[in-house]
Order: sequence, then C-alpha cells, then structure tokens
Amino acid sequence: MTATEVANAVGSNLATVHRFLLTLEGEGVVSRTQAGRFHLGHALAELGGRVEGDALLIDAAQPHLEALAMEFREGVHCVARSGNQAINAAHAQPDRSLVISHAVGEPFPLHCTAAGKVFLASMSSANRRSFLSKLNLTRFTAATITDPVALERELATVARQGYAVENEEWEEGLISVAAPLHNAKGAVVAAIALSAPGSRFGDDMRSRAVQAIMARVAEVERSLFTESRVFPSRARPRGSFPHLKRVGDFVFVSGTSARRPDDSFEGVTVAADGSVTIDIRKQAQFVFEAIEGMLRSVGYDLTDLVDVQAYLLDMADYGAFNEVYARYFPPDGPTRTTVAVRELPHPHQALMVRAVAFNPRAHFEPERD
Repeated sequence: MTATEVANAVGSNLATVHRFLLTLEGEGVVSRTQAGRFHLGHALAELGGRVEGDALLIDAAQPHLEALAMEFREGVHCVARSGNQAINAAHAQPDRSLVISHAVGEPFPLHCTAAGKVFLASMSSANRRSFLSKLNLTRFTAATITDPVALERELATVARQGYAVENEEWEEGLISVAAPLHNAKGAVVAAIALSAPGSRFGDDMRSRAVQAIMARVAEVERSLFTESRVFPSRARPRGSFPHLKRVGDFVFVSGTSARRPDDSFEGVTVAADGSVTIDIRKQAQFVFEAIEGMLRSVGYDLTDLVDVQAYLLDMADYGAFNEVYARYFPPDGPTRTTVAVRELPHPHQALMVRAVAFNPRAHFEPERD
C-alpha cells in the first residue's frame, strides 16, 4: 500500500502515518518497494515463524503437562524466555481446591524462578556474566538470591544436575522444580515446571517430580524432532519400517515404488498371453508424486530434497527415467545416484527410489542472549 492508502485505511493524516511508516521501516517491521509502496517486513515474518514454532511446541507439550498435573495433583506449566523475563506459554491444573496457578502469558523473573534459572544456566559463561550484569536482581522474599556471585554458583549447580529448584525465592510458601526442553540443535528453548505449596512439596515428592518432568521432557523432544510415519493412503511397507522418518531438520524417505495400496502397480499392462509391459515413465511419475505427497505431510516439498538414490531393474530405462526426473528437478537439484539391480521385491516393479530432504526450520529457536 502507499502511505496515502494506509492513512485512509486507519483514518489518520498523511504526515503522521508517513512518519510512523518510516519508523517501522527502520525497525524492519515494514519494507518499501522501488515504487514507494509499503509491505510487511522481515521482522514480522520472523515473529510469524516464532509464533508457529511456539504453537507446535505447546501442542506437543500440553498432553504431558496434563499428565503431570494429574499424577502429582499440582500446577504444571511450560515456560519460554522473552528478553529479561520468562513467559508462561501453557499450563495444566488438577481438580483441586488449593493449587498454584499461573495464567498463560504471565511473566516470571529469571533469577528467582525454577524455569528462569534453567534459561540462565543454559547460557555460555561469558554471555551469562554479561547478561546478569544488566539484569535487575530484585529481592522478592528473604530467600531471593540477589548476589551475582551466589547466583552464578546456583546456576552452575543447575547446569550440572540438569534441573532447577526454586525454594520460596519468588513467593513465600511456593516451591517449584523445572527441567529444560531442547530444540533439535540442543539449545534450550523452553522449560517445564511444577509448582506447589511448600507444605506439600517435601524432598521425596521433589525427587519424584524431577524424574517425572525429565521423562516427559524427553518424550516432548522426541515427538517434536523425531517422527516416523506410515501413510494409510500408500501401500504398506513390506517389512517393519516406516514410509518416512523425520529427525530434526532432515526427512528420510524409505525406498518408494509404484505399488498401489491394493498391491497392484502403476504403469503395468498384462497382455492376454500373460506377457507384462512396464512403462518406466508412468512408474517414475507415480514414485515422485508419492514422495512429494509424503514430504508435504510434514511441511517439506521436493525442493527440500538433497539426495536421491534410484534403483532400476533395467539400465535400458535410464534415458526414460531421466526424462521424467527432469520434470521434477532442475540441474542444481538434489545429488543423485542411479544404479541397476538384479532384482526388486515384485516382478511388476521396475524402479525404487529413496530420498533425503533437509530444511533448516526456524522452529523453537532459543532467545538470543
């Protein structure tokens, strides 16, 4: 939109709107075309990606929060860091009259909460020292650690043991334990914490809660960053393996053929005398469309493929296979290996293709120190 169009849309004068737009442009929130029109900028695109990632994280964590809340009958929450504070991103509460409850969106201080300590402990030593030198270590209770040296010792313990404890440091009578949740690259992006009144949170319960939270965190991480799929719309694998496996930013596609769910094959003609003709072009097209459909189901597509391995029953089909391949991939597409094999699992199968895709997703990126 032009500045005039924006001014008309928001009901303000052009000079004011233009000044705002220039400020937003400087922050990267909007960008301007050569023709002078404004559109949304990279900063909003980055925020949009983080919102998507946060939504996926919450969806994955929520069932585990609820299971922990039911097991311990205490409030459980998933916390993310935002600048100099932590933010409650999701929570679960038991059916109990007296329970520690933190609303979604509620901010937490970093230096005196279990989840906050998890984030601080995950920083490198140099970054943590710099960060703490600018952080206001506000005293909330008599137990709040406000001495930077003492806090450094506490954070070293958190890093060593893999979880954090808050013992009435933010609110009197409140005890919490928290464990870090990592992204596929091993960086801490969230924490799962359980909070309870000190009268109910003895040493035995604390130990059990820590073990349960860490076990749930491991399950969340597996569900987020490792996934195996068998697709009902595809022919079932002829063995105990998935059609597709996602590990972090990589997707591995098992050997795929032109076999349909009813075990018949695309591109096969059987004559009256029983002779069989196999159209390698039809089989290749079927295979690449099947791979494309499976990739799209996990948010990838053919442009994300980095390696393709093709197995032909007859190398005489190499030219025809290349013709079809060129419809789907440019010369700078994935690397490829093509070999002829003596036999494939079915006599109507002239081709099998396996593939690897990669896309460095921006999901669950940690807050910069």
